[in-house]
Parts: sequence; C-alpha cells; structure tokens
Amino acid sequence: MKLKGNLIPKGRIGQKHPSGLHKAPIVWVLIADDHVARLFERTIEGIKPFGEARLAHRAKEVPNRSLGRTAGAGSLRHKLTPHVTADEKDTLSFIQDVATRLDQAANENAFDRLVLAAAPKTLGRLRRLLTAPVQDRIVAEIDKDLTKMGEKALQAELEKIVWF
Repeated sequence: MKLKGNLIPKGRIGQKHPSGLHKAPIVWVLIADDHVARLFERTIEGIKPFGEARLAHRAKEVPNRSLGRTAGAGSLRHKLTPHVTADEKDTLSFIQDVATRLDQAANENAFDRLVLAAAPKTLGRLRRLLTAPVQDRIVAEIDKDLTKMGEKALQAELEKIVWF
C-alpha cells in the first residue's frame, strides 16, 4: 500500500508573530476519513490547506473461490474466511501512515496545536495510533466527516471550529 500525495511537505516552518517578538502557536487541522487525509494550517489570514494524501488503490484481487464448504472423505469441512479483508488492511495501513507522519512532525515541533476532524470510525482508529507527543497537542476532536465538503464550505466550517 502506498500513499499518493504529500501530507506534510518538507520544510514546514513555524510562522512568526507580526510584531516579531514571539512565535504565534502553529495550529494544524487534520481532516480525514478512511481514504483521504488533508492538512490545514491556521494562519493570520485564515485557514490554508498545505498537504493531502490519498489511499493508493491497488489492482483488484481475484477472490478466493475455494472458500466455503468442502466435502471430503465422508465429512463436511468449512474453510474460514479471513477476519480482515484486503480493503480493511489498506485502510488500517493508511491510518497508520497518517499517524506516523503526524508523530514525525510533532517530534520536529512543526506544530503546537492539532485539531482532528474525522469520520467517527476513522477518529477512533486514529486515536489508538497517535503517540503521546501528538496527543498532548490535540486541542479539539470533531467526529464528523468533512472530507466530502466543497472548498468554500469547508473553509467556512473550519473558521467556525478553529477560532483561536
């Protein structure tokens, strides 16, 4: 499984306060579902997108037609289906990659605060995978899928959420 896109571009630098006297907190907003992760940064002008990653689709696998009941030597046996499908494995791997990249960014002090907005199932999976340095920076969690919103509607929604 490979990610398409660059979720956190190289060389992300914190913004300085306009007076130059102190550093303004760097606030990132992660919008995610099982297939898309988008990062936004709160700036003086508003909320600006700066990174996106998508789950890279792989070729469709041929289903295992031998699953199910089989008869042999007077007994009936069952073959078990896997508990996790290939699509679920890809989704879990994608969420793990997002969590790993957030951890790397937190270790480099690329952000001070993090707002998570994700589909409820994705948010639960992501929570379990985030390390302590990332969890310490989370200031809000929104269990809502915002990935399907248009750019203008998303900007308006984020402005309401990230007002600080």
